[in-house]
Amino acid sequence: MALYTSNGLSSPPRSSVRLSVVLGMAALFGLCGFALEARADAVTDWNILAFNTMPPTLQGPPQARVLGYVQAAVFDAVNSVRRKYKFYAVDLKAPGASAEAAAVTAAHGILIRFFPAQKASLDGSLENSLKAISEGQSKSDGINVGRAVAEQIHAISTKDKADAPVPPYTPGADPSAWQFTAPGMEPRGLTWGAITPFLLKSANQFAYPGPLKVGSVEYAKEVEEVRILGGAGSNRRTAEQTAVAIFWVVSMANVFNDVARTAAKVKGTSLIENARLFALLNLAASDSQIATWDQKFSSNFLRPVTAIRNAGKLGNPGITEDAEWTPLLVTPAHPDYPSGHCAYGGAGSKILQLFFETDTVDASYTFPPFGVTRRWTSYSQMAHEVGDARVWGGIHTRTADQDADMIGQKIAEYAFANFMRPVAEAK
Repeated sequence: MALYTSNGLSSPPRSSVRLSVVLGMAALFGLCGFALEARADAVTDWNILAFNTMPPTLQGPPQARVLGYVQAAVFDAVNSVRRKYKFYAVDLKAPGASAEAAAVTAAHGILIRFFPAQKASLDGSLENSLKAISEGQSKSDGINVGRAVAEQIHAISTKDKADAPVPPYTPGADPSAWQFTAPGMEPRGLTWGAITPFLLKSANQFAYPGPLKVGSVEYAKEVEEVRILGGAGSNRRTAEQTAVAIFWVVSMANVFNDVARTAAKVKGTSLIENARLFALLNLAASDSQIATWDQKFSSNFLRPVTAIRNAGKLGNPGITEDAEWTPLLVTPAHPDYPSGHCAYGGAGSKILQLFFETDTVDASYTFPPFGVTRRWTSYSQMAHEVGDARVWGGIHTRTADQDADMIGQKIAEYAFANFMRPVAEAK
């Protein structure tokens, strides 16, 4: 039987991010889905609070969307005060206001609209954040800026079609079409590709090449790789590979935002720079999911478990049929091509590379309930490991991973080159 599910967890992950220059101290494990780290600034504090506010069942594209709106509001609020970059959607021009007050009030304004049941907790966090800011007109103006930006950014969210009704779905009849892989399964994210992107002109602005032909030699090789290494009972997969596969069912947003927070702290980035970093990271990552889900239900391509169990129907002699084969991970309820995790990994890693002007990082993250810790020396290593994990977990073919990583990187490059640029360039 499958060892683990990739469809969400009952509790948020504990995490630790380590960079060797941080006074030589190991990071402490947090209890509420984030690392217990020294306070950084209003942007990173409320990035953590956003994760603590979201229910642990909110994963994948919906989580990325919420974070996108939070960080967009924080950026435009801070940038309205500091005015260093081209604004995303709202520019109020309030140079005398408190940027910190604007940041925390904007984040609070978005989160309380998405999660009204968390009002008491969010109000308390806002009060604590504002206590640290000196009283006066600057603080009052900053609060007003944050409130106004949050209201306008949230208004955008109400028109992005995320609440569109889900139409009936019938699996395709062709042997290469995606089929439900468990009794009672319902497709997840069926309408996600139709959501309005944050940055992209359209979901298919960067076109995916498309999956391999099921009768090709290349496809047979990829399915055989999954069959041999990704099965629940595989004796060819190493203990390290098993640990990697299990680890990367973790929320991608948790890992990449956590790494970004600590990298920013070590680099000593300013409030406005952090606002830009987390906006670029989360907007590009969210758009990578929209592009991916648009392609998923356009290609509607079968999962490896279906190809292995029904190899005879595919007419490909290179695939060994095994009607009893089961993947290590539980196969998610959406098509194989392309991989949402890998699209996020490509986008996230590329944004961090471009922002920090290096691929080098000394980072680690610990993910329960098994307490698997992964360590990386580069952002690209993180993204590459995600692709390996989906193969070793038995839920994706290699092409589904690699193409998703490629498109994620393209989205990140487009985001970094065209949005939130320095105002001198924008004129």
